[in-house]
Amino acid sequence: MTVINKCKAFMLDVVFPNRCPFCGDFIMWDKHICSKCEETLQNANDMICRKCGKDKCVCGEDIQYDMAFASFFYNESSVSNAIHRFKETGEMNIAEYTANDIALHMKSENIAVPDIIIPVPMSRRKQRKRGHNQAELLVRCISKELDIPVRKDILFKYDTRDEQHQHSAEERQERVKTLFHAGNADLSGMTVMLCDDVMTTGATISECARLLKQLGAECVISAVCAVTRLEKTLSEEDV
Repeated sequence: MTVINKCKAFMLDVVFPNRCPFCGDFIMWDKHICSKCEETLQNANDMICRKCGKDKCVCGEDIQYDMAFASFFYNESSVSNAIHRFKETGEMNIAEYTANDIALHMKSENIAVPDIIIPVPMSRRKQRKRGHNQAELLVRCISKELDIPVRKDILFKYDTRDEQHQHSAEERQERVKTLFHAGNADLSGMTVMLCDDVMTTGATISECARLLKQLGAECVISAVCAVTRLEKTLSEEDV
C-alpha cells in the first residue's frame, strides 16, 4: 500500500471504523481481518489441489483451467456472509486479503506472474442494478499486488433474467455454455489469471477458461476469494 493510500485508509477509518468482514469486530485501519478469524478460519490455499481447486481432487473431470487459488472455504457461515456483503456492498477487506494471500502463495510456490488478469464478466443489466462487479473489485486488488495489466475487453456475459442458482447442478453445467462469449483478442502463448468471488461446481470458471484457450491462452489460472468444499458443492449457489 502506498503512502497516499495509507493516509486515505487512515482518514476513512476515522469516519467509518474498519471491521473484520467475518465477525464484524473493529480492527485497525490497516488490517483486513481480525487476528481471531485469521487463526480460526482455514486457509483453503493450504488445503486444495492446486490444479482443480478442490479439497478433494477432481482433476480427472473435464476442467478447462490449469491452476486454482482460493483463500477461504465458502461453506463456513462467516465466509459466506462476508462474500454476500462483498457482492452486495462492495466491502473490500475480503478482496484485499485474498489478493495478498494469493500473491504470497504464488511467490512461495515459485509460480510466475501471469501476463494479464481478467474478471469473470457480469451482464450489463445486473451490473447496472448492483453498481459493481465483485470479480472486477478482486481483479483490481490482485492487479496491484502482482502488477498485472487488467483486461475487461475479452470476456462478456449475455443478459439473462434468471440466475444460475435457480437451476440444478446438472442444468447449470449445460446452461453455462450459453451465458458467455469472447471478443477477438489474440492471447497466443499467454498465461491468464481469471477471477471471480466464489467457485462452487467450477462450471463458470471452466467455461470462461475454455473461451480464453480458444483465443490462444496457453495457461489459465483461477483465482477466487472462496471455494466450496466438494461434499457440499451441489447444494451451494453457483456463480
